[in-house]
Amino acid sequence: MALAVRRLCTARVLRVNPAPDGLWGAPLDTSMDGARLQTAAAPVLRGTDEVRFGRKYMGLAVLPEWAGAAIGRLVERTDKRALRYDYLRMVDALRSTGHVTPRGKGGGREARRQRREDRAAQRGGKSRAAAAEEARISVPRALAGERVQMVVPGERPPPRSLVRPGALLRPHTVEYGPGEAAAFVAAFAPGTYGVLLNVFSEAARRLPGLRPRAVLDFGCGPGTALWAAQAAWGPAAVARYAGIDVSEAMIRCAQDLIAAMPAGRAPAAAEFLRYLAPDLPGARSDLVVAAFALSELPSDAARRTTVETLWGYAADTLVLVDRGTPRAAQMVSEARDQLLALGGCHTVAPFPSDGPDPTAGTPAWIHFSQRTQRPQFTMRTKHSKSNIEDVGYSYVVMRRGPRPLPPDDDPPPPGQRRKSPERLAREAYDWPRIVHPPMKRKGHVVADVCTREGRIERWTFTKSHCRQAYRDARKASWGDLFPHAPMSVVLRPYYEPLGGPVAGAESDDVGGFGFDDDDGPSKRDRS
Repeated sequence: MALAVRRLCTARVLRVNPAPDGLWGAPLDTSMDGARLQTAAAPVLRGTDEVRFGRKYMGLAVLPEWAGAAIGRLVERTDKRALRYDYLRMVDALRSTGHVTPRGKGGGREARRQRREDRAAQRGGKSRAAAAEEARISVPRALAGERVQMVVPGERPPPRSLVRPGALLRPHTVEYGPGEAAAFVAAFAPGTYGVLLNVFSEAARRLPGLRPRAVLDFGCGPGTALWAAQAAWGPAAVARYAGIDVSEAMIRCAQDLIAAMPAGRAPAAAEFLRYLAPDLPGARSDLVVAAFALSELPSDAARRTTVETLWGYAADTLVLVDRGTPRAAQMVSEARDQLLALGGCHTVAPFPSDGPDPTAGTPAWIHFSQRTQRPQFTMRTKHSKSNIEDVGYSYVVMRRGPRPLPPDDDPPPPGQRRKSPERLAREAYDWPRIVHPPMKRKGHVVADVCTREGRIERWTFTKSHCRQAYRDARKASWGDLFPHAPMSVVLRPYYEPLGGPVAGAESDDVGGFGFDDDDGPSKRDRS
């Protein structure tokens, strides 16, 4: 009873954040009778313009309602067992091409050269695995709480088939007929749309002057790039759409989905071609896209030719997106190097510079993840109970012209406190990018970032160093541009933390298409 009376008689504590002097014409009077007044030294802003502008995280990506209804009608007309079987065949093909080819295997010139090097290394007293590590990877020392993930070709067995349990997979692709096209749309269209929506939304924010009236989509599939472009730049932004896909069944599917668009959303002109030629009339477009197509090409020479041809058609911007596997990320990085060697362009995202990929020659790769919602037909096709999936991907956005220079450090005009989107877009070219999910601990946040100097660094933000930077770091996500300066910096290669592999980082799965453990052959498939 005495304790309760003592609590009731205690004066209340009033916490007030004072306004800056002059906001109401006079300093704040902090004298109050009957209460103790505690004031903060300076109010903490809840986020800055720079942090909000550099945020890449967009939450759950949901397929447009009209697209979900149209795909649902297509799936209803397809035999469910055949749909499931075609889906598993595509998963096998994706897992086989995502697998790292063993060193020295095959009959090609490169394989023979590798075998000669291995024999010479063995005569020198070194094993093949040790020679491969020494030649390709400099073994670093792990920091506290981490382990080094070494990726050496030939050290991992090939994946096993889901269609034929027990059989080892060899790299192969699938020819898309009507059944395969229906299975692709049902299983992979939502994830592809979510990834492209994330990339296009970032491009629309980073490039205020880009308004793509004409879009060229290589490997168009069902036309997911068109849906994402309409969501990022507006329903009526795209006036001309050209899709290129080798599958006639996939082209017919894309045409049916364009016909199912609501009034006012379909582009004024939509044409489809089966092959990419270097001299297509009227194919030069503001935005050229190749989504999950580079890894489907048969050779490095075909990829180099395709990238050069696509760049010739790009009047403004070229977007390359592929899976989140190490091999697919390497393909995207090599395409970026090829374009930079041609000249006349610069990197918009994800790298904050035009230098080489900082993860080249290391066991790491730059990739990201986007969470998407699975419609009912996707859950039934994959035999999954989860209605969400994390799609891993790697990408690059290239634009014509020289790299923009950072703006002068002039204060904003009188009466204007916020920075304009154009100024933020120019500043963002130099901001580091978070290339791994931040590790948020008590009192501090640790993040791995790719800097404009072309290095992977580990940055630490503490509450005692800068309250604003610490608060923004706790809200930061994988893939964000982060403008704050850290308290401490550790120059280091890119490692995988002990928490386990991140979404899309598995080397032998579909590589970022949300392949679950429960997506394997079910009892119905084996019967």
